[in-house]
Amino acid sequence: MRIKLIIIAVLISIAGMAFPKEMKIAYFNSDELRKQWDDWKDAQAKFDQDVVNWQKQAQAMEDTITQMAEDYQRQELLLSEDKKQEKQMLLAQKQQEYQQFLSTIFGDGGQATQRNAELTSPLYDEISQALSKIAERDGIDVIFDAESSGIAYIDPSFDITDELLQELKSSK
Repeated sequence: MRIKLIIIAVLISIAGMAFPKEMKIAYFNSDELRKQWDDWKDAQAKFDQDVVNWQKQAQAMEDTITQMAEDYQRQELLLSEDKKQEKQMLLAQKQQEYQQFLSTIFGDGGQATQRNAELTSPLYDEISQALSKIAERDGIDVIFDAESSGIAYIDPSFDITDELLQELKSSK
């Protein structure tokens, strides 16, 4: 975080030396944007519903495993060695399927990550286009995202979050 601030400060200083004109800076708050932009809220709602569905699937698998384990424990004394091994293997297979499901959905690069990217990538493109439009129109040289830049304080008069929201809404 501290390194980001130093890099930003150095870049602004270098830009100031390299370009004699006054540099115009602005920022937006991506967290506020996500809260207020209906398109983002819709994408988040779709993603949340997908996650709920995946969690239901995982819970059903977990319930099946629990039931199988309980059944095995109740019957263990009555089962032959072959049947015990068969049920243990079946239980282990179900546990492996469950772990594979979790990994496929929620693991690195899993379906959840892919679905999130599918839903948000077009929105990030819209944000980028809107920021470019605002920067060009208003002569802004640098626009920061206040949420990810690590800036501790910046004058609120440089905040273009509302303007960005208006631009995104009007681009429809």
